[in-house]
Amino acid sequence: MASRFKSFLTALAAALLFAVPACAYERIVSLYSGHTDNIIALGGQSRLVGLSKNDEPARLPDLPRFAPKTGAEAILAVRPDLVLIRSMIEKQNPSLKDVLERAGVTVLSIDPPAWENFTAYLRTLAPLIEVDPQKAVLQFVDLCDEIREQAAIAWRMNRPAPSVFIEATAKELHTCAPKSWAAHMIELAGGSNAAKSAEPLRQGSAIAPWGLERVMGLLSQHLDVYLVQHGPMNRSTPEEIAARPWSGALAKTRVAQVPEYLLSRPSLLGLKEGGAMLLKIFYGE
Repeated sequence: MASRFKSFLTALAAALLFAVPACAYERIVSLYSGHTDNIIALGGQSRLVGLSKNDEPARLPDLPRFAPKTGAEAILAVRPDLVLIRSMIEKQNPSLKDVLERAGVTVLSIDPPAWENFTAYLRTLAPLIEVDPQKAVLQFVDLCDEIREQAAIAWRMNRPAPSVFIEATAKELHTCAPKSWAAHMIELAGGSNAAKSAEPLRQGSAIAPWGLERVMGLLSQHLDVYLVQHGPMNRSTPEEIAARPWSGALAKTRVAQVPEYLLSRPSLLGLKEGGAMLLKIFYGE
């Protein structure tokens, strides 16, 4: 009984966290790249009229891009009826939401969801672009099943699950927290997170301290893949890693690089592209 009640409370909390008015919008400015990726994946890219400057250059390159601290006037110039943000942008640009709403524009602040809340997030996002929420959720489920099946095929070919360490940041060799999106991606693609015992920097953080000494401990016990998350948090490259004083310890470990947005950003596009990349790294062609 207690377990069922706890599950009910968890589901209710997720529903309340992402609850928004169920209506569709025609002209959307997305100031967070995760929202952009998911809108595109769900087929709503024609409704986008502006993106974040942090979006990948190849994403709808003809649309205007806005920095987090952009003034409301510049955004209003593209005549949006919805602006999607996250709480970090509210802190960076505290007057933006108020000015846009006084101009008659709906502003929704939705934070990047944890893996366990991603379906609730999709149920919130889908109606905004006139997509059936259940269809959005099934797209997520199908993508996960497809990646799992590819990993299972490799297992049936007697390729064991590789042990994987994720370098999230080069500074102090932080890794990804065990409950982070990246950790779930590793598991989904059939990998075994070698840093499962890592403790998050703080509650809810996707980053966890690890350090060189513990990395060397993993390497001494055999590590299959040293995965470098490359992006704003970590500019390291395989070449830079090869020049580190301790790089000799990686001689029997595969060093691979994955873009941060494909490994750690909660999105359907990242799940599909990142999952395929991880499968190739873990199991080859």
